[in-house]
Order: sequence, then structure tokens, then C-alpha cells
Amino acid sequence: MLNRRRLLLLSIIMFILLITASCGSSLDPTLRSQEGYIVDMTEERIFVISYIDREDIGELSEEELLEKSVKSSDDRDLIAVWYNVSDVENYEIGQYVEVRSREVLDSFPQQADAAGVTVLDEP
Repeated sequence: MLNRRRLLLLSIIMFILLITASCGSSLDPTLRSQEGYIVDMTEERIFVISYIDREDIGELSEEELLEKSVKSSDDRDLIAVWYNVSDVENYEIGQYVEVRSREVLDSFPQQADAAGVTVLDEP
């Protein structure tokens, strides 16, 4: 009788642990995201700037784009970032994208490895 109670209690505990583990969020809390336009590219990286207009890309210099971005932003975090991507051929200058990343180097413009890039419709 005592063994049955222990077995039942152990089964209930295991069931609760299983349910708790499966209900956890799969979102990575260390992921950061930025939306903006691709304004430049190299063989391995894309340069994304937020808080600018698409028309500005061909009209303003990189320095002017950065200045406009900083002035339009409340926060300098993730407004101009060079992202390392696996295949730059998937992207074009002028595309509006959301880029997710983890570690971002504190330079200006910042640098990071892209964990994922999604091409979005323009805002």
C-alpha cells in the first residue's frame, strides 16, 4: 500500500514536471531585433539603418543617413548595424528587413552576427 502511494506521488510529480517543462517559452530572451533598410552590402555583411525613409538611401551619404537615424531615434541601440549573414545574395539594397541577433559589438555603427533576417513589407 505504501509503495503504491509512493509510485502514485512520483507519477504525479513527474507529470507536473513534464507539463511545466513543455509550457515554457521557446523564445530566446537574449535575441534582439532591429527593423530598418539595407543601405549597403559587402560579400558577407548587410548594413541596416533604422529610422530613415527608403528615398533617403540613394540621396543621402552614409554619414547623413546615420545622422538622420540618430536624430529620429529615442535610443541609439540597434539603429545602425553591420550584420554578418550566411548569404548576401538573398538581399538587396533598399529592402526593409527585421534582423534578429544576440551579441552586438559596441561600436558605431554596431556589428553583429545575424541570427535571422526577414524581409518585410515597407512600413
